[in-house]
Amino acid sequence: MIRLAGVGGTPVVCCLALPKLALGRYRLSADEYRRFRAAQDGVCGICGRGNWRGSEAVPLFIDHDHLCCPDHRRACGRCVRGLLCSGCNGWLGELELWDRLPGLDDGGRWERAAMAYLARAGCRLDAERRAALAVRHRQRTAKWERPCRCRLCASPDR
Repeated sequence: MIRLAGVGGTPVVCCLALPKLALGRYRLSADEYRRFRAAQDGVCGICGRGNWRGSEAVPLFIDHDHLCCPDHRRACGRCVRGLLCSGCNGWLGELELWDRLPGLDDGGRWERAAMAYLARAGCRLDAERRAALAVRHRQRTAKWERPCRCRLCASPDR
């Protein structure tokens, strides 16, 4: 692990381990993952922090465009947008489906950072994209043994 300066000079730790299973799922080589990590200074592409599980630094999540590949279990590799911490990975999924994020009260800073991240990756977040992502989500969760309980699936108007 190496120590880096994150947002506002806050020290963060980058995990140099590779997420081996995720590399296969997203068809990335170890060198490609390292290039993404180096391009982001070893931190999350949105919040600028490392990824933690308790007190242990863990590899960043591989973020990809969910509209690119029909098989959600294995991506093509060309749709990888960057690397995210676990919190930003989850919030980005919410942002891509909803106009407003409940429970996120930071004056819009995170959302602006997320929109800048998506713009750098060439993804425009508009109503058409959100609708297509909602359809893709419902197609994927229809195969689950238990019904999905997310806000999207619980909302009758979407």
